[in-house]
Amino acid sequence: MKPRLGLPADVEAVTNVIINTMPLDPQWDYRFPYRHEYPEDHYKYTRMLFEYFLDPSYDDWLVMVVEDSVEPGGSSEVVAFGVWDVSYVNKRRYGPGYKTQDPVTEVEERGGKTRKDANHEHFNEFWRGQIRAYKKFFGSIGPEQMHLQILATLPEFQRRGIGSSLCKWAMELVRRDTLKDMSVMASPMGHELYTWLGFERVGTFFIHVPGEDERLVLQAMMYRPSKLRRGIAVEDADGGCVMI
Repeated sequence: MKPRLGLPADVEAVTNVIINTMPLDPQWDYRFPYRHEYPEDHYKYTRMLFEYFLDPSYDDWLVMVVEDSVEPGGSSEVVAFGVWDVSYVNKRRYGPGYKTQDPVTEVEERGGKTRKDANHEHFNEFWRGQIRAYKKFFGSIGPEQMHLQILATLPEFQRRGIGSSLCKWAMELVRRDTLKDMSVMASPMGHELYTWLGFERVGTFFIHVPGEDERLVLQAMMYRPSKLRRGIAVEDADGGCVMI
């Protein structure tokens, strides 16, 4: 179960993992309530997003995958993956004013209002909320950090330590590259795992479109190699996300 670097050739497998895993998380229904009526759109734009993430030219993003045998004695397939914002590398190279690549916005612009699987107000608020929450809770830390954008494991392979192995790989990278922290916007689905791994909660925040009763409650969490807890305020904020 040792993670390896995700490659462009993994796009079909990674898309399969996300489509079969993320409906377990409430934020997927919140953003894509019409995916059953329009499965072709749902697959098309989900795959497009991971084409960007797996493209080596999008080097602000790093995908790591884990393979296992779906059938006993069968060949190994991708059963889990994680996506990290590692733009700290380019910020070290070009300076803190460097602007991180944004594949999510590119996919949304290409889909526009013709994309039928999504609630566009929820989708946009979800992404805008993530940006607001990241700035509020982690902006003062500066560029020397990485962010776990998404972590997904096929349901039949959960509770086997696969998600933990991906997180531990990234935690070691934080230590090796002397970063200040790794952040994540955690849903209830992932909160228990991150707490067990030693992440600390630094704030609670909400996804909410004005005028609606429906909202998502999420947690801003961080892992720091040192056990220092000074200077991090625990508070509430509006906006955020767990997955892209």
